[in-house]
Amino acid sequence: MEIIEISKIVADEAKTIEYLQEKGVLQKFVECPYCGGKSIGNVRRNKLKCYNCRREWGIRKGSVLEGIRLPLGKIVMAIKLFELEITGWQASKQLKVAYKTVMKLYDLLRRVIYYELEDESEHLYGEIEMDESYFGGKRKGKRGRGAHNKVSVFGILERNGKVKVEIVHDVTAETLLTLAIKKVKRGSLIYTDRYRSYDGLVAMGFKHKRIDHSKRFGNGKVYINGIEGFWSYAKERLLRHHGVSKEKFGLYLKELEYRYNMRNQDIFDTLINLLVKHGKVAYIA
Repeated sequence: MEIIEISKIVADEAKTIEYLQEKGVLQKFVECPYCGGKSIGNVRRNKLKCYNCRREWGIRKGSVLEGIRLPLGKIVMAIKLFELEITGWQASKQLKVAYKTVMKLYDLLRRVIYYELEDESEHLYGEIEMDESYFGGKRKGKRGRGAHNKVSVFGILERNGKVKVEIVHDVTAETLLTLAIKKVKRGSLIYTDRYRSYDGLVAMGFKHKRIDHSKRFGNGKVYINGIEGFWSYAKERLLRHHGVSKEKFGLYLKELEYRYNMRNQDIFDTLINLLVKHGKVAYIA
């Protein structure tokens, strides 16, 4: 959805409520959530009352937005800013709200993305590139494999398709081959560099070709430029946040996987749908 359309919705609180109810983010109450009574009505702004048990509740009750202390219009606009890759700090300035409040919503959006990707069972197939990369900013000492205090990430990219990335504790053959079996269909042609952890791919039922980076970066169709391009894409975007904690790095990483795979799509509506699908579980987590 274009930002002009969203601006028209959020300019009117009633329209915002109607929009969120239509999307399923907010519930349309037809009975009391406490006693099940049918005699309910509006008593104050965004408040409803049951005339059977006399209890009152807000329109956010039972929704994933119940604990987010932002006006509904600003929540919708913040979701759009998240889609546009506006950082939490920039969004807090544009919306004139507390940074921590915006980040609570942003973290929730990252969590619903994470849950959605964890639910995926689709295997990549065809021509596949595999590689590892190391995240954690600039530090003195060894770089690349074996770098101290870096987070190791394993990536698998289907040419002209999706990418899948996972944080790994090590880059041993056991770890990387286990993920290859889990995420790639047997029979696929896999391209890697000459790292020895990939030696067992053929024995596992894959076709395998290597590129020797000490000599060249590509040889015809034998290259891993696609997955290396994703690493550049991910690291450039992470720099905008001026540091991400190790605890939250996995959420940011999965967000980047999702954005890359949806790069030709408007993800605003999908984010709304993911809030409905995974929001309550993600919020509790």
